Amino acid sequence: MKKVSFITVHVGSNFGSVLQAIATSHLLKSIGYSAELINYIPERVSFRYYMKGALYNVKRFVWRLFNLPIFFINRKIYEDFLKKNCKVSSPIYSKDDFSSKCPKADVYLTGSDQVWNSKHNQGIDIHYYFGGVEGTKIAYASSFGTIMLLDEEHEQVKSLLNDYKAISVREKSALNILKTMGYEAIQVLDPTFMLDKNKWKSFMSKRLVKEPYILMYLPYNIVDKSIIYKTARKIGHKYNLKVITFSWNYFIDIYADRTMRFCNPGDFLSLMYYAEYIITNSFHGTAFSINLNKQFWVYMPSIFGTRIKSIVDLCGLNNRMLENEIDDSLIEEKIDYEPVNLILERERQIAIDYLKKTIG
Repeated sequence: MKKVSFITVHVGSNFGSVLQAIATSHLLKSIGYSAELINYIPERVSFRYYMKGALYNVKRFVWRLFNLPIFFINRKIYEDFLKKNCKVSSPIYSKDDFSSKCPKADVYLTGSDQVWNSKHNQGIDIHYYFGGVEGTKIAYASSFGTIMLLDEEHEQVKSLLNDYKAISVREKSALNILKTMGYEAIQVLDPTFMLDKNKWKSFMSKRLVKEPYILMYLPYNIVDKSIIYKTARKIGHKYNLKVITFSWNYFIDIYADRTMRFCNPGDFLSLMYYAEYIITNSFHGTAFSINLNKQFWVYMPSIFGTRIKSIVDLCGLNNRMLENEIDDSLIEEKIDYEPVNLILERERQIAIDYLKKTIG
């Protein structure tokens, strides 16, 4: 059995990041490979970085100390869920010799999420390209998170990708970036789509909210939160739904009827699965809404929105994107998931064929 060591953006209090890492592991195992997640912990998610700069600003220092338990509570929640459902290597930190500590494998796979997003990663992080690692390298559903690279990044990224046997990306915009470098690639589904609704049920918590509800998942910056909640209230009033949301800290959301605090990814899946409607500005919020065949509406975040547009375009659901408060005439529009599911089945097979061919 061939072993695949894969790297992705998996550290942090983000449902999508953890679940896509788990999905990649299960996908690889389902088609006959041994999979190990490389537990790379960049400086930007370290405790040292969390406290960086706070020592010279009293207000910031006090605020960071106040939130310190939140940092560790969330870190443990997400780490425990990941390690329960995925084989994870020993930690590798930014200061370590990555090539010597990277778990040896037949194939090294750069996974999904924003692995090649230099803004998110605070520069080009060569570890996500397996810089210095010798061996067969491929990419699965990797993302730049943007429609173009900075001029000064172009040549370095081109050089780092030169060692790759095959490249697949998550967004159409990434195909265009790679084309300018002279590389051929294919677009494949985010790994969370590679596990269907029934498979995801095995990772879910029990039902958490008894009454019918509309779920708000808005982890990213938004221009006007009140507009989104006006949409939620309109839909909620029409169908007699409570408005439920998440919080990663002690505080409740005053716009919602109920705030779910310190949820783990299994709770997230449960809340998505049992929701009557979902409103989100997240790629993975959108992805799980589609994969679980939910009625949903999506608002674009202030940054990194290309990935959302790419998946709704692929599924023929760009009419579910809103900019302003929902119009009354749209509230009763329902998604017919029969053609969407046919698209997903076709794309799943494309992804499986790609992995089998490139891993061998």
